[in-house]
Amino acid sequence: MRSLNLALQVNKRALPLIIVLFAVCSQLFAQSQEVLFFPDSRSTRIKSMEINADLVKYQVANDQLGQFYNILKSDIMMAIYPLGTYHVYSDAKKDLVSVAYASGTNNKIDKLVTKEKKVIAANITDINMGKVNYKDLKSGNPASVNTSNLYMILYKDGKYQMYAAADEVAKALNVVSDEIKGMDNSLATGNFQNVSLNTNSGSTTTTTNTGSTGDNILDEGMPNVKKEEFEEKALAKTKELEDYLRLIANKNTKFQKANEAIDAAVKLFIDANRVMEVSSKNRSVVKKYEIRTYFEKLKLLKYDDVRVSWSDISYVSNIRKGEDGNYYGIVTLQQKFEGFIDGALVYTDVTKKNMTVILKTYDKYVVGEKQTLWDVYLGDIGVVQTE
Repeated sequence: MRSLNLALQVNKRALPLIIVLFAVCSQLFAQSQEVLFFPDSRSTRIKSMEINADLVKYQVANDQLGQFYNILKSDIMMAIYPLGTYHVYSDAKKDLVSVAYASGTNNKIDKLVTKEKKVIAANITDINMGKVNYKDLKSGNPASVNTSNLYMILYKDGKYQMYAAADEVAKALNVVSDEIKGMDNSLATGNFQNVSLNTNSGSTTTTTNTGSTGDNILDEGMPNVKKEEFEEKALAKTKELEDYLRLIANKNTKFQKANEAIDAAVKLFIDANRVMEVSSKNRSVVKKYEIRTYFEKLKLLKYDDVRVSWSDISYVSNIRKGEDGNYYGIVTLQQKFEGFIDGALVYTDVTKKNMTVILKTYDKYVVGEKQTLWDVYLGDIGVVQTE
């Protein structure tokens, strides 16, 4: 009994140390996670994430099936992916703000995000008993700050540590994004210089490389655009529309989110007057709807479950210049529609469709200099055959 009491006393003395070691290990593990936070502060570890114009596609870590999930940008509060880059949703910009905090230009700087929503450029020497000891890279002097006065540490190697709730951290990162973008490794050497910020880094517009090789499909004097580039951009927009169609048709999508998906899908088209042709095995007449009307009808179809998928998507063909100066092509695809009631498939068809894709150029002035840029939009979508 005496030896048992002694063992219990030893265990009680060791318990605080065990708890501390467990907390430290948990903290170190958390620093290297690629994670996505939803607006209700739920989080999930992710192994991939792709940001499109309005939609984000991601895979959950340790998912053996490797399933992809699609959500609107507004459904993300904050994400760390890949390590060294964070993304936070900005209500003001109605978009995700992405910041590389451990890139080749600033990966010699530890960044301390304070409760005053400022960023300290630092070289951390150690963290002990709730205090961060560091060298202030602007002043060159040693300093310290309590972790209770920090929202987050963004380490130079891409790891991170949060010291507040996820929603508070996200708000702080939104505020300090430009400050972090403006940091340069010259701070670490004492040769500080201002960095010009590219505030359009999240744009989906493509600037062409006039020095690239290959045949230019545009007129002389226009940006050099190869057919492969046009095809790649057109197919990406086509796939993005398919993702929106699935989201709009899914009866599990909340009404507000479906409306947001409709707004985002309409933006993929050259204008809201574009037409979608709709066919059915039960009628011989092909109906035509303006694109927004089509999306609204798709959302309200009287099935318990609706599934829309595309396959056999072809490359762009029949590229030509229109009278409006834009360049047009055709993408052919197979659309499968399935409608379910009480879990049973009650209607299905497969329709071959031709989708018009449009390459449009426009001028933009950057520091007084005109640049001609280009992007691809969708046009009318017509029915070829329904089976």
